[in-house]
Amino acid sequence: MIAYLSDRANAVTAVGLLCSGAAIGLVVKGHYEAGVALGLWAIIADDVDGEIARRTKKRTMATKAIGKALDAFSDLIFGSVIPAIVIASFIESPTSPLFTAFLLLIGALRLAYFDHFGLDERGRSTGLPLSYALPALAGILLVDHTIAPLELGVVLPAFFVPLSLLHIAPFKIKASGSLVHVITIGVAVTASAGLLITNRAGQ
Repeated sequence: MIAYLSDRANAVTAVGLLCSGAAIGLVVKGHYEAGVALGLWAIIADDVDGEIARRTKKRTMATKAIGKALDAFSDLIFGSVIPAIVIASFIESPTSPLFTAFLLLIGALRLAYFDHFGLDERGRSTGLPLSYALPALAGILLVDHTIAPLELGVVLPAFFVPLSLLHIAPFKIKASGSLVHVITIGVAVTASAGLLITNRAGQ
């Protein structure tokens, strides 16, 4: 099994999974800013591994299949699991577990649909990609730290319920192309750096 990680694209996906795993370890300990910042690098890895896969010739069908499964698992973690853990930790009501379950179901449904239908001929996907969730969470945390304190137990659920529904909404959005990749990586790097800087400043 480990031999399939010798493929460059799969290796990058594995690095992203390691970032996500470490991010979960941080957020469950209450280090939300550092965890989200690290999780954003999983999004960068997810963006890069696809380009590497497209440029790598003679990948076997097994290598492609395993890479696709790893990629979907990575998407679910950084797109649903990490946000769910962070948001649930701020919700004090008994509905917190239900909110976590809701986010995970939406993420799994979105990925299952994408796995079957993929991108159309113009590089568009149906619904908002899961990769938007963690940068949105990072943005809210940055606003809370730098502009005005927010009641995160209220703001986060109020924001992420409609955002989650957009993941499964029947509209098309550009999800591939050079400009999309540049914007994705730029936002992830900037948000990650911002979180780490504000976290250090607040200590």
